[in-house]
Amino acid sequence: MSEDVEVPAPAEVVQSQLTKFKLSLDAEIPYRLVTVFAKISGWGAKGEIKRRAKLIKQIEPTLKKMLLPKEEVLYVAKGTQSSTTEALFMGAYWAAVLNQTVFVLTNLRILMLRSKSNGKPTHTFWVLYYSEIDLFQPNWSGAMKLKLKDGKNLTFTGFPKLDRKAMPTIFQEALDNYRKLGFHPTVSQSRENLCSHCFQVVPKDRYVCRSCGSDFWTPKQLALRSLIFPSWGDICMKHYQFAAVELIGYLVSWFWAISILTGPNPEEGWFVLAMIFIFAHPVDGMLTYSVAKKGLSPRHGPDEARALAEQSPETDEEDEELLEAEEP
Repeated sequence: MSEDVEVPAPAEVVQSQLTKFKLSLDAEIPYRLVTVFAKISGWGAKGEIKRRAKLIKQIEPTLKKMLLPKEEVLYVAKGTQSSTTEALFMGAYWAAVLNQTVFVLTNLRILMLRSKSNGKPTHTFWVLYYSEIDLFQPNWSGAMKLKLKDGKNLTFTGFPKLDRKAMPTIFQEALDNYRKLGFHPTVSQSRENLCSHCFQVVPKDRYVCRSCGSDFWTPKQLALRSLIFPSWGDICMKHYQFAAVELIGYLVSWFWAISILTGPNPEEGWFVLAMIFIFAHPVDGMLTYSVAKKGLSPRHGPDEARALAEQSPETDEEDEELLEAEEP
């Protein structure tokens, strides 16, 4: 049987299937079961229901803190944000590992959670209002393309066929409701960064949360650290596995250079060292900047004094100046 999305079943039928397979969802989170579980019968339905329930259970502790009053979960899926540059220099495997993203489509917005491969959220989050999306659709290669109002284009891969078919349909329904209500939230960029601690919006080019005072590494701070010592920036972003692999490769290149320096042709060793500083350091700095620019990387936790400082009149004036500078 095809994996095409079925005609929505009553919520009671979906709930009976969950009960049958001994699956449960958090009762405090409002789910629209008929869209969250788009396939509940036929060949492969049991595996699909279990796979989606397992993904949902991974994000529920975080999702409970993120949802707004009267916000209802319509769909949950996981993909990978595609980056050709990162795949080229990091390798496709590590680029995919670092860019795992869980999509949560609600009746109000789209929440994006950076995650581990199993779907467990890490510490980088975004919110995207439906009114900020010009295009949300799969393409012929199986990727999901997002064209945003601020001109940015995001491409995500790794979605199963069922998700690629269901998500644009749900998005279109939510967008139609937005248009009826005339709902156009004010944003500083189409995909807004969310604080890792209180999940409030941290505006574009800001790295301190006005609500709780948490602060975040700037992309330049992280890139500079990787430029000085490869893997340092990734350690700050808590990409420990990738940082370990990167550090091992870096140390091996140094041992190789030193072994050549102490051999019969030391001039070749100096050449290897030059290549390390000319290529390895700048490339790692560039990649760190590319990854860091996508979202927020926590540096320090909540702090009331920082929050008050960020809410000062001087900060508000700076925000107004930034907005005026961005206007055509």
